[in-house]
Amino acid sequence: MKLLLATLLFCFSTLTQAADTRFDSIYFFQSQKELEAKGINVDTFGRYSRNLQLQIYRALKKAKMPESAGYLVVAIRADGVVTSWLDMAPAVHEYYDNQIYEVVQKVPPVDVTAGVLVFGIKMAINTAVHTKKAIPAPPDWADAKKKINDPNNIEELVLSIWPE
Repeated sequence: MKLLLATLLFCFSTLTQAADTRFDSIYFFQSQKELEAKGINVDTFGRYSRNLQLQIYRALKKAKMPESAGYLVVAIRADGVVTSWLDMAPAVHEYYDNQIYEVVQKVPPVDVTAGVLVFGIKMAINTAVHTKKAIPAPPDWADAKKKINDPNNIEELVLSIWPE
């Protein structure tokens, strides 16, 4: 009986410590025609997306984090440089935001032949409920949209706030 109780307590303690990170649908900011013009291959993108999700899951699996849901937004330039933003509610602590950013930086990106590829992946941490938001909108994008000529041009928007 003591062994059974000890085993259950051990299982419970390991479950409460691990962050359960789940991913769902992908939102593309560009049309299929634009993606084809950028040379995006569906199979290659699928492998990249799965690898990115796996690496983020591994990076956060031992973290103690509160529930949060939203989007991870990723941008990949034609020169292979990658950046990301989180659009999560409630906001993820800066430490974990930076961890996710570093993971995105380390995963080899898909090849983009021209311009910038921008997409979002629904992400939920310690909750089975994903965001109901239809379109990702990281917090710092609102101010950036006011400063550019065409606020609907995703490439112009992303390049205007690209971290250097």
